Amino acid sequence: MYGFLLIFALMAFAFVAVARRDWALYLTILLLPSYQIRFQIAGIPMTFLECMILLLAVVEFAKLVMMSLRGSAKGRDEVISTRNRLLHFVRNDKPVAILIFLFLGAALISVFTAPDQIKAAGIFKAYFFEAVLFYFLAILIIDDEKKLSTLWKILSVLVLYLSVFGIYQFITLAYLPFNWWAVEVASRRITSLVNHPNALALLVGPLLAMLVFSPEKTKLTWLTLATGTTALYLSFSRAGWLALVVVFLALGLLTQAQKKIIVAGVIAATIVLLIPFSRAKLLDLARGTDLSQQNRYVLWSAATDMIKKSPLLGVGLTGFREAYKNYPLGPDRVVQNYPHNFFLNFWLEVGLLGLISMLGLLILFYKKIFLLFKSNSSPLTSSLALPAAAGMSLILLHGLVDVPYFKNDLSVLFWLIYALPFLQFKAYQSNHSN
Repeated sequence: MYGFLLIFALMAFAFVAVARRDWALYLTILLLPSYQIRFQIAGIPMTFLECMILLLAVVEFAKLVMMSLRGSAKGRDEVISTRNRLLHFVRNDKPVAILIFLFLGAALISVFTAPDQIKAAGIFKAYFFEAVLFYFLAILIIDDEKKLSTLWKILSVLVLYLSVFGIYQFITLAYLPFNWWAVEVASRRITSLVNHPNALALLVGPLLAMLVFSPEKTKLTWLTLATGTTALYLSFSRAGWLALVVVFLALGLLTQAQKKIIVAGVIAATIVLLIPFSRAKLLDLARGTDLSQQNRYVLWSAATDMIKKSPLLGVGLTGFREAYKNYPLGPDRVVQNYPHNFFLNFWLEVGLLGLISMLGLLILFYKKIFLLFKSNSSPLTSSLALPAAAGMSLILLHGLVDVPYFKNDLSVLFWLIYALPFLQFKAYQSNHSN
C-alpha cells in the first residue's frame, strides 16, 4: 500500500510538471520536509524531495527535446528561449558558473576521499548535485515578475503550515517526539514536520528573515510572520533567535522604516527576556555555562586539529563523524556528524577547494545584491534585494554555530535563495524586453 501511494504521488507530481512546470517548482518548495519520506529505487536510497527535483528536471529536458523534434515555430521559440536563458547565465554570470563547477568538483573528489564512499555518494547526490540542479531549474522556470511574486507567496505558505503544526504540537504534544516534551512546559521544544527543533529553526529562520523585508506585506505575510516567529521561539534555538534579531536590526537600518524596526526589535527582545525560561537560557550563553555551547567548543577544537592534519582535502564527505570518534566528546557525549560551523563544515567535508569556491559564490551573491539594491530598474526587483540578503545572512549567522547546509531541505533552500538575485534581474529583463 505504501509503495502504491508513493507511485501515485510521484505520477501526480509528474503530471503537474508536464502541465505547469512553475506549479511543480512551487510544489517542490512547499514539500521541502518530504525528504523524510525515504525509499529505494533499484537499490539506490532516495527521498520524495529528491524524486520531485529529478522528475521536474526530466520533464523539463524531455519537453525541450520534443519541441525541438517537432520543428514547430512555438517549439523552436521555446527551445531558443531556454537556450538564451542558459547562455545569458553563462555569459553574464561566468564566474558563478565556474565556481559552481569547482564546488561540485570538490564535492565529487570528497566522495573518493571519504571513509564510506557509498554514503558519501548519497550525500553528493542529494546535497550537491540535486540541490544545484534545483538552482538551475529555478533559473529556467521563474522567468517573469508574476512568477517571482508567486514564489514569495509560496514561501509564506511553507512557513505558515510548518509553524501552525509546530504550535499545535506544543499545545497538544501530538506528533511531538517524546524526548522534546520536557518536564516543564516552558522548556518544551517543537519540531513541526522536521526531525529536530534546530532543523526547524534552520528552515524557518531564513524564510522569516526574507518575509520581514518583503516589499508587499499582505494579510498572508503578517499571519505568517506572527506564527513563524512564535514557532521559531518555541523551537528554542537560541542561535536562530539571535541571528534573526541581528539581521533584522542590521538590514533594517538600510530601509526607510529604521525607527519602527528598532522599536520592534527592542520590543521582541524585551518579550524574550521577560519570559523566565528563555531569559535563563540566554544568561547561560552569556556566562558560558551552557552545555550546547561547551559542545561547540569541543567540536571546533577537534575540527581545527583535523584541518591541521589534512588542510587540502579535509576528511571527505561523512568523514567528520568517523574522525570525531577518535576525539574526546562534548558534555552531551554524542558523536556529531559535522563540526557545527558553516565554514568548518565545508572545509572538512569538501576540502579547501570546496570552501574557497563557496566563499567565492557568497562574495558574488552579495555583489549582485548590492547592484540590485542600488538600481531603481524595477520596484519589484530592487526591493527584493534586501529580502534575499536577509535570508542568506541569517543562514551564515546561524551557521556559525550550526549546520545550515548539509541536509536535503536546507541545501535546496540555500540554492533557492542563491538564485534570487539572478531571478530578479531576469524577471525584470523579461518584462521589459518587448
